[in-house]
Amino acid sequence: MQIRSDQLRNDLKARQYPVYMVCGDEPLQHRDSVDMLRKAAKYYGFEEREIYTADAGFDWNVLLTAANELSLFASKKIIEVHMPTGKPSDKGVALIQYCENLPQDIILLIVAGKVESATRKSKWYKAVDRVAGIISVWPIEGQQLNQWLQRRLQSKGLAVQADSIQLINDRVEGNLLAADQEIEKLSLLYPRNAESMAQPGFELSYEQVSDAIFDSARYNLFDLFDCTLSGDLKRASRMLYGLQHEGISIILIMSLFTREVRILAKMSAVLYPERAGSLSQPVNVDTAMKGVYIFPKRKSLIAQALRSTRPELWQDLLKQLLLADKMAKGAEQGDPWDKMQLILACVAGKCYLEI
Repeated sequence: MQIRSDQLRNDLKARQYPVYMVCGDEPLQHRDSVDMLRKAAKYYGFEEREIYTADAGFDWNVLLTAANELSLFASKKIIEVHMPTGKPSDKGVALIQYCENLPQDIILLIVAGKVESATRKSKWYKAVDRVAGIISVWPIEGQQLNQWLQRRLQSKGLAVQADSIQLINDRVEGNLLAADQEIEKLSLLYPRNAESMAQPGFELSYEQVSDAIFDSARYNLFDLFDCTLSGDLKRASRMLYGLQHEGISIILIMSLFTREVRILAKMSAVLYPERAGSLSQPVNVDTAMKGVYIFPKRKSLIAQALRSTRPELWQDLLKQLLLADKMAKGAEQGDPWDKMQLILACVAGKCYLEI
């Protein structure tokens, strides 16, 4: 049985499963769900807790043995199995046996990493799904993140304007741990005392929220190029600004861009040989991408970029990156960060300035 993380509290009040599994790659929801299940188990009298880490060398027979052992300290216990890879090393044989012969007075809590779609079709997962409450947690974005922020703020007794929620959303860029820290900070700075609670419609102003929070987005250097290539220049510029203020070297950023642009230049020359001055026969995008490893999730983005550009763009960008590198090393006049912003514009397909 699938249970949404935001519905878990109410579900625990209504019923109790003999097995629970929390899986996914969003750390805050994952942590909160596991903590909630532990507290609920303790509330219902499951005082004793045994913890196992199911790494590659884990003997899954330990689970079956633990399930059949009588406790010396309590009548009820929770067995917690941490499965970082999201799948058992014994192909799930022990979990299938466990779910087919559920022991009395034991709750099994499986704490897993991301479970791939192919794994969800396996026999062991289906066996668990028949008897368990499964909480899958995923990153939250866009309007869903605004709704999550609204609920989180309300749980702290905070009321804010819609534009303040969007401000927090923009600042944390999907990082729920950072969002939670900012909300906690707001609750400490503006506690709901008797005076404020007596005021009808009391809410924090945009200025109060803006002054209290800081840019907690953890910009990933390796996301910058793909964000730019997707055409989201506004976000890419904000990421570059964030990297600059985090003290990331401009030379490191340019090296990454140069590597990616060089690869695209090479593939574009294969795709459009006549534009690159070659006598080779034109090929399709898939053929142009052969021989270059591209992470599967990036393939559609790279393919679209190749279809919508020509070799001249990538060759010119290599020249501009060389010029920016010289600026960074003092061999040419100019600000390399400003130059980099202009390069972002061209990669994003918005060359509204000469570079």
